[in-house]
Amino acid sequence: MEQNKLKLTWKETMSNFSIAKRLLLAGVTAVAFATPAYAQLDSAMSAAKASTAASAASQERVAQLDDEADQMIREFRAVLQQKDNIALFVDQQDIYLQSQKSEIESLNKQLGTVESIKQGMVPMMLKMTAAIEDSIKADVPFLMDERLARVERVKEILADPDVSPAEQYRQVLNSFKVEVSYGQGLDSYEGAHPTKPGNVVNFIRFGRVALVYMTKDESEIALYNMGTKSWDQLDGGRALEMRQAIRIAKGEAAPAMVMAPVVAN
Repeated sequence: MEQNKLKLTWKETMSNFSIAKRLLLAGVTAVAFATPAYAQLDSAMSAAKASTAASAASQERVAQLDDEADQMIREFRAVLQQKDNIALFVDQQDIYLQSQKSEIESLNKQLGTVESIKQGMVPMMLKMTAAIEDSIKADVPFLMDERLARVERVKEILADPDVSPAEQYRQVLNSFKVEVSYGQGLDSYEGAHPTKPGNVVNFIRFGRVALVYMTKDESEIALYNMGTKSWDQLDGGRALEMRQAIRIAKGEAAPAMVMAPVVAN
């Protein structure tokens, strides 16, 4: 019995050892089989990560290209707008050039008549100047030096080829206007005595109606006689009137009515 029990124990021991061995071998085999699978999984994970990174990089590149495309589209539209603006500007310039050409043609036609007008203007202005000079010499003898000097300046302008016809004509008309203005208003100035040049007298001009001079001491008053081209002495009682006229003409007294002496022919 003892012997049988020992045999049974040995068998059980061997049996347990056999089971343990099989389990150990199975574990080693499982580990052996698990190692290649883990390597494959790690490789797959690495490939997935690489693929994800590549995908992100591709997406970023796509977004960048999309932005660049939008920028290029905006630039293209800006170029088209600029092209349209330039085309509009060119059209406007063409219209302006056509207008200028028409104006130039018109001016060229007018220039053809300017020379003929100019040829007729020069003799006309010379006649006008001569008429002014003659009228001054035949007029009441006031400010003669000043008026004749103005005529001489006009003559010099008419003889100067560098002065345009328009400016020459303006100077002639200005001389006419000045002469016409002398027929209006009251004026007084100092000048040499008509018959005694060494003495200074006060002249009073009543437009072109009368020209009177009065000495400084008011002892001599004379009126110019256009009929005789000489000076007629006036009564000394007119001194007060002449003095008042002088003050009004010089702005020293308020405007008032003054009586101009006249020659009774």
